[in-house]
Amino acid sequence: MPGPEISLIGCGRIGFILENDRLRNKPCTHYGGARSAGLRITSACDRDPTRLKKFGELADIPEQSLFSDYKTLFKYRNPVITIIATWTDSHELIALESIKNGSKIIILEKPVASSLAGVKKIINEAEKVSCRIIVNHERRFDSRYNKVREMLNAGLIGEIKSVNARILTGAYRGISRIEEGGGPLLHDGTHLVDIIRFFFGEIITVQGEFSRNERSSGFEDTAYAWMQSEKGINIFLEAGGSRKYFRFELEIWGTEGKIQIGNGCHRLYLRKKSSLYAGFNDLYEVKFPAIKQRNCFTELYRSASSMLKGREATDVSGIRDGYKALEIIHAIYYSSHLGGKKISIPVRPGKINLRKIFNLT
Repeated sequence: MPGPEISLIGCGRIGFILENDRLRNKPCTHYGGARSAGLRITSACDRDPTRLKKFGELADIPEQSLFSDYKTLFKYRNPVITIIATWTDSHELIALESIKNGSKIIILEKPVASSLAGVKKIINEAEKVSCRIIVNHERRFDSRYNKVREMLNAGLIGEIKSVNARILTGAYRGISRIEEGGGPLLHDGTHLVDIIRFFFGEIITVQGEFSRNERSSGFEDTAYAWMQSEKGINIFLEAGGSRKYFRFELEIWGTEGKIQIGNGCHRLYLRKKSSLYAGFNDLYEVKFPAIKQRNCFTELYRSASSMLKGREATDVSGIRDGYKALEIIHAIYYSSHLGGKKISIPVRPGKINLRKIFNLT
């Protein structure tokens, strides 16, 4: 029995090319994740004919199922699952066309769109026809992050008091186009904001500041924010920072200890009698609890398969989660524009004028 029609729109790095990275844990792309979950991509679209042909050969897709334009794909194919792995500025249009064409499940790359109004349109149209959308905030499927969430819920490090969260990258590169929606805080920081919500619940206020290196306009090179959760947790965030390395990391401080979790690290520190000062306690590293390993992309596509069969999939980042991440990030930009004013969440989409915030003509 043939499987469902599945279309990949965008055959770039996250579409399939990163499977060639010998250092990454595999699978690490939409193609690899779908394949490992027993799902076969049956049609594809990309504007680069060489890249499209190469993917078609890899995925054994006949030439008549390869398209250079997504509208043409939808004219001749009716995918049940549509994977949107294109640039941010095209997400909204492709998602809306996919919903109109009858897709039951959309797997959407982050950031979900360049504007809050654009995401609202996707939400409204998807809910009309019960189309399910999974946003690729893949750390929700990482066994290490799930273990940390379990530890936090169990009170292993006591009451959570503060969090230091950072996504450190190089400065912004390229031309700031309003359709992209932001710089490092948005394009890499969306993962950080999503996992913060995954761990600590809703964010109710933000205060932010962003800066540029030797520029007076355009997207940020560095952004900082102080956020407060609904449970009163203080969260300090840094994104970008013009570093010559990449670092994704959270340090979670509780009354009884600390958890450090990020790319390549997961550590646990608990309170013990100090060996340095009489009458004091210090934090000492202890063994991190055992983790049952699972692959993020495989689990994402297993969740999509479960949804297709009418089963509920837990802990996915849905379109409303994608909206909340974008809302928080845009609120940080807005706060910086207002001189660091505290902004309450939710924010009315019409209040945030990115063109004015980034001084774009």
